Amino acid sequence: MVLDPPNPPQRSFEIVARQIAAMVRARYDIGQKLPGERELAKSFGVSRPTIREAILSLAMAGMVRVRNNSGAYVVSRHEAPDVDTLEGFGPFENLRARHLVEPQIAGIAAQRASESIIAKLADSLAAMRWEHAQGRESDQADHRFHILLAEATGNGVLVSICDQLWRGQIESRIWREIHTRMRMEDYRPTWLKDHEDIYAAVVEHNPRRSSAAMVRHLTHIEEALMTASHSKVLARQATTEGVTAP
Repeated sequence: MVLDPPNPPQRSFEIVARQIAAMVRARYDIGQKLPGERELAKSFGVSRPTIREAILSLAMAGMVRVRNNSGAYVVSRHEAPDVDTLEGFGPFENLRARHLVEPQIAGIAAQRASESIIAKLADSLAAMRWEHAQGRESDQADHRFHILLAEATGNGVLVSICDQLWRGQIESRIWREIHTRMRMEDYRPTWLKDHEDIYAAVVEHNPRRSSAAMVRHLTHIEEALMTASHSKVLARQATTEGVTAP
C-alpha cells in the first residue's frame, strides 16, 4: 500500500504572521503601533517566542518595522506579505522540537556511548575550542558533537532526526536574521561549557546529568535568541544599517 505524501507542514510563525497581517489590513493605518508581545500572544493563543517570530517575518516582508524599546509599527498594508517564501521553520519552534528529542538522546548516549564515540566527542570539543580561540564559529564541530550523541544511541532514526533538527535551525531564514545580530563572543563561553558538561556526563555514563546538561544548553540558546531578537537590538541594527524607523 502506497501512502499519500503528507501536506506541507504548517509553520507556527507563518500562521500567526498571516493573522497579524489580516488584523493590520482591517484595523491599522501606516505608522500605527501594534499591540505588545504579551497582548498579541494572549489574543492569538500562542507563546511570546512565536509572536516574535511572526513579527520578525513581517518585518522581513516589509509590513512592519521595529523601533527601539517601543515595538512594531505598520509601514505597509499590502495584501499578502511574502512570509511563505522564508526558508525553514522558526528558530523557537525548532528549539521546542529539540527540547523534546535531544535531552533523551543525551541520556541514552550516556548509557551506551562506546570508547570510540567518547574519543570522537572529545575531538569535536577540541575543534570547538580551537575555532573559538580563532574568534570563529564552530558550526561543523558543534553539529558533529550532536550527531555523535545520536550515533551513540545505536538508533539510525534518531541520528536522522537530530541531523534534520540541526539543519532546520541553521537553514532557517529567521534564525539567520537573528544570528546576524548576536555578539557571538558573548555566548561562545557558555555554549562551550554546556558541551563540556554534556561530555563529562557521557564519560561518567550518567544519563540524568547528561540529559539535564542538554536541557540547559538548549535553554541557553533560546535565551540568547530572545535577547538578540528583542526590539532594542532589532532597532539598533536597523539604525546601524542606515534605516530610519518611522
